[in-house]
Amino acid sequence: MQFFHFSPEYKEIRVLQEQPGRRLVLLENQKRKQKLLWRCSNRGNGDVYESLCGIDHPNLRPVYDVCSEGNTVEVLEEYLEGKTLSAVLQERTLKKTEVKQVMIGLCQALEALHGLSIVHRDIKPENVMIGEKGQVWLIDYDAARVMDGKEQETRVLGTPGYAAPEQYGVTACENTADIFAMGVLLNMMLCGEHPARKMCHGWAGHIVRKCTRMEPKKRYRSAARLQKACRLLPGATA
Repeated sequence: MQFFHFSPEYKEIRVLQEQPGRRLVLLENQKRKQKLLWRCSNRGNGDVYESLCGIDHPNLRPVYDVCSEGNTVEVLEEYLEGKTLSAVLQERTLKKTEVKQVMIGLCQALEALHGLSIVHRDIKPENVMIGEKGQVWLIDYDAARVMDGKEQETRVLGTPGYAAPEQYGVTACENTADIFAMGVLLNMMLCGEHPARKMCHGWAGHIVRKCTRMEPKKRYRSAARLQKACRLLPGATA
């Protein structure tokens, strides 16, 4: 069932992804010459997308419209030109300055999300976009949810290796779950390995260890604190 009914000025360019319970389509508004992403998913959270609708932030994908009913959520978002961090890492090793820029950009995105009581819960290379001019965007909020700090997780959402222990129903999931994933991501960018197998050295290793503590209270308590630590990483100031 499709809720959105697009006027003739919208043209379907191509289907970007189609799998059970999820469909992504690239559209173009021919009058404005604007590319848009139409997302239909039975895994998304309408409350999350509605909270993000109209938010203008340099590190978040703009959300223009949301329609939800039951478990089905349809979203109209801006189409971003660039590559996923996963694709970039398959092509080459990032420079230290690029790693620092990615971490700071993602911390700024998380500050905005956490300020809205939204926890992303699926930070990984596939959900980070790198623009042609080095822009950094945190994308795909299907696993995200608005948190009240009371509910224990009842179903596992996130990606093994990046998901924090509390995402497996141990305790209520808070913003520190995203901090855990950020530590794993930093280690993957610098070492190409999960920190459980190979840990980065120096200040980066210190950040990774603190991010990935098993007890959430022993991690960085906010994205702002993590960003402050990341600004001390080697490389030009982002």
